[in-house]
Amino acid sequence: MQVERTSDGPEVLVESVAETVRLGQALAKAVKPGVVIGLIGPLGAGKTQLSRSIAEALGAEPSEINSPTFTLINEYSAVIPIYHIDAYRLESGEEFEALGVDEYFEAGGLCLVEWANLVLGQLPRDTWLIEFHALEPTQRRVKIRFPGQQIELAEALLENLDLV
Repeated sequence: MQVERTSDGPEVLVESVAETVRLGQALAKAVKPGVVIGLIGPLGAGKTQLSRSIAEALGAEPSEINSPTFTLINEYSAVIPIYHIDAYRLESGEEFEALGVDEYFEAGGLCLVEWANLVLGQLPRDTWLIEFHALEPTQRRVKIRFPGQQIELAEALLENLDLV
């Protein structure tokens, strides 16, 4: 795993599922109740794997964690409640709002929103954005953007990556 500091936030080159898991574990150490993470990237890029890794690291039951593509929202019990939301099948931002996502955003848990690019206007301003760019069959460049250039979050994540 290669990590690069950029002026926009950390960029991580992951070359395997194991490295995606490691990134998820590092992110899990940085999240707090109330955080919303928007995941962006094409099909098969690693959004669900990263979500699964974060949830497992926070203590969710691995057998319960799966893509919410058809159910739209999955809830997992963990150290903090986790709300795993998928916007892929929604027609509009209004449809996303109709799911009651504001209640999830304010519930004091962690919200993981896959296909966040489809509903950016409906996400809180302080949403963390994680964007996957497929380079090779198993290689991804993952760009992580924290709201308002929160340097302390980026530094904590980089430190967590060293510890995982």
